[in-house]
Amino acid sequence: MNKALSCTACLLLWMCSTLCAARADGFTYGAWLPYWESASALGEADLLTGRLDEAIAFACVFDQDDQPLMPPETEAMLEALQACESDHAVFLSVVNDVDLGEGKYEQKSVKLLKRLLSSEKSVDSHLEALTTLVDRYSLTGLELDYENLRDDRSLWEAYVELIRRLWTVCERDGVRLRIVLPWNAPRFTELPQGPEYSVMCYNLYGYHSDAGPKADLDFLAETCALYQPMGSGVRMAFATGGFDWHGDTITALTQEEAQAQLDEAGAEPIRDEKSGALTAVYMSEEETHEVWFADAATLAIWRDTCAAAGFVSFDLFRLGGNDLFDWEHALFDRQP
Repeated sequence: MNKALSCTACLLLWMCSTLCAARADGFTYGAWLPYWESASALGEADLLTGRLDEAIAFACVFDQDDQPLMPPETEAMLEALQACESDHAVFLSVVNDVDLGEGKYEQKSVKLLKRLLSSEKSVDSHLEALTTLVDRYSLTGLELDYENLRDDRSLWEAYVELIRRLWTVCERDGVRLRIVLPWNAPRFTELPQGPEYSVMCYNLYGYHSDAGPKADLDFLAETCALYQPMGSGVRMAFATGGFDWHGDTITALTQEEAQAQLDEAGAEPIRDEKSGALTAVYMSEEETHEVWFADAATLAIWRDTCAAAGFVSFDLFRLGGNDLFDWEHALFDRQP
């Protein structure tokens, strides 16, 4: 996207949109903008001016030599976010995906993490690569979204040491640091104070499971209890959209896609009491579809559940394909 055009769009949308009213709920919000849907994500970020405190360009990956690799879409999106004058902080997210070429990726690679963290020398090299990334793109915010450590305590120990060292550098240079964590990370390690932590309060159901919501209230309560001892600096992250389970296939859906699919099928969703998510079951061409997804009311229910446990900062994965008018009235303007 042309930077000048993007900034003009930001200004016009700020002047014209009814979505730009000052936030009054006392919470702070962040959102990820994925490179594979950068145009619509940037458009939604523009419309959410005055609502978002943090915008995260998602993501920088790795090449086959274990060096950070910026997809062109991520680079353009990051530059557009940095060029716009807005109140939200801009972060670049680095993920442990390896670009194998020809559109193929090794996603959430544990092998990559073990190589990066295997020795003091490899950690030194990785720190140098990250600081070079910060300098090259004049970053004021850096996020590490290294996933799939599971219950490997030795890997967690090595990762926490990387976080400590990186935080020292970021604090010295005035760069904000965010770390994305699974819901149960405190079970495996003690996390250092200093960085922001964004906790993935999702993946309860998905590609790996039978049909169900991305989060439910019991899951959120358990997650909050694990992170309450850490105090401030912890953000709770929720997943937008949902999935359609049909036959042997699971299809990811954005909020708009889910709503359009149910409208076309003439299916009226109901709100699940245990999760706040919307769900519907219908038949199409002799195949049963079971759809679960989050609308703005779902996100508000999840937010309010975590707010009751003392959390006030929230992240949304992701922008692109959302009904922002729904968000405006049922999320941002809805008090707990």
